[in-house]
Amino acid sequence: MVAGFHSFHWEGCELPSAELEQAHDELMAPTEAQAYLRAFRTLLHSGHTVAAGIALDHFQYSGALTRFGGESAVEQFGPDVLAVARELLRRPPTPGDEDTLAGANHASALNAMMNLAEPADIDLIADALALATNEDVRSAACSAAATALAEAETPSPRLVAALGAVAFDESPDIDMRERTQALHALFEADDPEATALLIRATESSELQLQVQGALGLTTNGRFHDHRERVERLAATWPQDAQYPASLVREALTGFHSTYWLGARLDGDPELERAHAELMFPTGSVDAYHRAFRTLLHSENPVAVGIALDYFESWQGLGHLLHEDEIEAYAPEVVARAWEVLGDPPSPPELSPRTGEAANHISALNAIGPRWAEASDATRIAEVLERTANDEVRHKALWVAYGVLDTDEEQDGTAETPDRTPDRTAEAPDRERLVGLVSRFVFDPSLSGHHKTALRVLGEALGPESNPLLVRALSSGDWDIHVQAAWRLSRPERIDEHRELLEAAVEGWPVEVMSSAHDADLVRRAVFGGMHSVHWEAHRLADPDLYRAHRELRAPSGEETYHRALRTLLDSGHEVAVGIALDHWYDEKGLERHFGEQARAIDTPQVLARAREALRRPPSPAGASHLSALHALREARSWEPEDAALLAGVLRRAADREVRGCALYTVSEFLYATESADPELISTLGALARDDSLPVLNRTGALGALSDARGDAATEELVRATGCDVLEVQAEAALALTDESRLEDHRALLTELAASWPTEGTPWAVDRVRDSLERRD
Repeated sequence: MVAGFHSFHWEGCELPSAELEQAHDELMAPTEAQAYLRAFRTLLHSGHTVAAGIALDHFQYSGALTRFGGESAVEQFGPDVLAVARELLRRPPTPGDEDTLAGANHASALNAMMNLAEPADIDLIADALALATNEDVRSAACSAAATALAEAETPSPRLVAALGAVAFDESPDIDMRERTQALHALFEADDPEATALLIRATESSELQLQVQGALGLTTNGRFHDHRERVERLAATWPQDAQYPASLVREALTGFHSTYWLGARLDGDPELERAHAELMFPTGSVDAYHRAFRTLLHSENPVAVGIALDYFESWQGLGHLLHEDEIEAYAPEVVARAWEVLGDPPSPPELSPRTGEAANHISALNAIGPRWAEASDATRIAEVLERTANDEVRHKALWVAYGVLDTDEEQDGTAETPDRTPDRTAEAPDRERLVGLVSRFVFDPSLSGHHKTALRVLGEALGPESNPLLVRALSSGDWDIHVQAAWRLSRPERIDEHRELLEAAVEGWPVEVMSSAHDADLVRRAVFGGMHSVHWEAHRLADPDLYRAHRELRAPSGEETYHRALRTLLDSGHEVAVGIALDHWYDEKGLERHFGEQARAIDTPQVLARAREALRRPPSPAGASHLSALHALREARSWEPEDAALLAGVLRRAADREVRGCALYTVSEFLYATESADPELISTLGALARDDSLPVLNRTGALGALSDARGDAATEELVRATGCDVLEVQAEAALALTDESRLEDHRALLTELAASWPTEGTPWAVDRVRDSLERRD
């Protein structure tokens, strides 16, 4: 669900009924999933242009979130969305005004069709593109056009012509980004006219059009006929030409292989022709298939390795073949890969870039976890036993994953008519393989592969791996220890191993240098939310306090949470009280679980404990005062005696962080209460003039004084203007530019401003001068 998003194109428009307004409010601030979906359907099928347009905008926005790890709540309505978008495109473009884009109905419809458009929509898109008067509509039309053309089986002259008109429109109304986007949409058109337009673009004087045209000629089976043209053109471009020129140059290079760069095919013309066909397809699918099989079944280890790389790499067979055509090769490729693994490792000179055993690396990479079967246990165990090559070990462990994984859904193995996965293996073979994989965790002589091995054991074996993971948890190797903890902290294991994990994690240092991300994930899984803000290094030994702290981190309910908080607050234990204060004020604590309003229940008790903590000397690192100051400031419930309390904290503060936090709290206190407590004012003045303190603390004291009322605060500010440090002078002067102080101190401020340098000055200097100029 998408909260807070109005729409792309309908911000200033009104909806005609209360029902539609309520539906839109639900989309902007969802209350629950079903209500959100009902609201979306209400707007989408309302028959009203604005309402439908808003729904289409939400569909596209929700879909865009999936690129960043989100989920589209309305993806299921794709067919309905496409139908409504078509209906909007059949209507004339809506007129524009100061609040609404001209053609907003077409923009919303085309945006929603960006990934849904079909060949049947080609004429609608062409008409909309011809009528478009602004960038939003043209851009959305180009995106939808590319999707529709990719699915079309016959030429689409109207849409191709409309895209060409945009691409070669040199009027100032259309910028280069739109023109190149229109050319890019032509890439998908299987049409001689589209190819002619791309060739025309390569003849343009505009580099961006040249590059886009050349890139188009490398796609959709065009490259073989136009490679020389693209080569000549690319040679004229600047060497530092960036994307997408880099893609053109990559296409000219072609995909050689993954592990055989620099290797030679011994001058065999047939193999060289087959390799050239894979790198630069002529466009004939039959020729492409023949070339692949020629390499795969040759006796040349380089040729076979290249074919295996083409099968596995996303840059390989997918350049011309569909996914199902590639998968159909799996039985043939896997059988050949196992044959290669029966050969001796290739010598390093055969593959200069990869080195020794490139043939085994390519073979294992082609099999991978996806195409491995349980009956391969003996074969992959033999590979692991005899190899000393780290890359071979790494690839073999991933094959072992597929061998040991008996959960078909988990490993994603695709069944084909020619291949039904074998999910059975003899127990001794399986035990042998599990033992070999385990060695990569526990045998120091096989170090470097523990993370992969633990993943293979943890994911492929399921509960069977638990004893091995528990054993790994006791490892003296920090990375193995953390990786084992991470595996044991997964939802399917954590309940069984929680006590063991708690004991392990409590002993971890606060700051970890390696595996830090995984360690943090384990902490959160084991203990829930944050430990605290200022007490991370402390563990509560008392069982009752420990349980209360656990409740704050992973609440079982709001009532038990507040009970636990009060247990810590009333414990009289400095660390426990500090942890409770941190959870009360910090947004990751109580607020995260139960909302900001839940603080009110415990506010009186929190204020009492915070003031008690501030009356005592600070703990060695100042944590007790930091927790108390933050809580006091968050409560915003000031008492007159807080002035003396805060003055005492400032005088005792030996830590820069504590002093800064106290100054911030004092500033809020003075602003809220309009206090002119003489002790607090004189303390702030003394801090501002103390040359031994960091400048940031001194200016912080002056910032607090600027919020204070009365002559005493003004006198302290005047005294501070006599300090030698420019930042301190300027901050004090800035406070004196306040309306209530300026007239009495204009002469002083004018004299100071004239004495300050004109360049390289603190920002407060410019503020003072600007203030004086405005008043003059």
